[in-house]
Amino acid sequence: MLDTLWSQYRAGGLDAAASVAGPSPEELLYLALLAFADERHAEAATFAARAAQAAPEDPLFPAAAAYLARVAREGKRNVYVSAEGFGAFIRGGGNVPLYRETSRALAAHYPGEPFELLDVGPGDGLALLPALTPAVRKVTLVEPAAPLLERTSRELAARGVSHESFSGRLQEFIARPGGEARRWAVAQATFSLHSLPTAERLAPLAWLRAHCDTLLVAEFDAPLMDEPLTPDIIRHVLGRYREGLSEYSGAGFETVAQGFLMPVLFGYVDRGATRTTFEQPMTAWEAQLREAGFARVDRQLLYPYWWAPAWLLVAHAR
Repeated sequence: MLDTLWSQYRAGGLDAAASVAGPSPEELLYLALLAFADERHAEAATFAARAAQAAPEDPLFPAAAAYLARVAREGKRNVYVSAEGFGAFIRGGGNVPLYRETSRALAAHYPGEPFELLDVGPGDGLALLPALTPAVRKVTLVEPAAPLLERTSRELAARGVSHESFSGRLQEFIARPGGEARRWAVAQATFSLHSLPTAERLAPLAWLRAHCDTLLVAEFDAPLMDEPLTPDIIRHVLGRYREGLSEYSGAGFETVAQGFLMPVLFGYVDRGATRTTFEQPMTAWEAQLREAGFARVDRQLLYPYWWAPAWLLVAHAR
């Protein structure tokens, strides 16, 4: 039925899609997504409310209805991802075993002898800090979010780990004066390289290949989101987000749902938002690393995460 709604929408817009008789709760939520993409927020909220009324036991529909009611009432600008929502999300649910396994895998690939480590996008150190071994002689941090960088730097200092910090994006770090002579035994990027637009990714990857012996990349085996409203992508997104919501309960559920998961879900189809993530299947990551000049790329499953399986790619420069 989603295919029929999509066909009607492409032929005659939202009104044509909404005229299809007897929509199910999932189809009503699809109509809400189409309406949201068209900036018809009041109608989006109505569709989602009908979905929630038809299936109140499913956490996805009431969460979407509550979010869209806020959008209709307060506007999109007031319902972005919140720091509180992201914090509760990243330190709960499947993220706990995901980061535990990521840190464990990183440490397993560190050399036994003293070495220097480059971490691209460490955030507040959720993956980096538990992975540290006595062999890590110095850490270079490249992180655009200044508060997160400060937190990680402070923790490294408290542990007596020598480090240097660069507040900015990887592209800016590469372009800084005097950086060509630097080299690290290991560089790592945990769930951060997908922030690089796909078309701009090759040059930074090639630079990393030229400046490290081994690159450790943790990413999700996610579908391309270039056409987020197509039925196949919507089926994936709704199914995955339903599972993600189920990992949170109690007082933290609303914080995570309204402060993170729903803004991200509807952000996929927000034509007025600047895209900031460019995930792709793992085969595409492997192909890009090889195109950047890495001699060998190995793959290791980290965790069957709700959004998509998480993998560690071990790319060898030689």
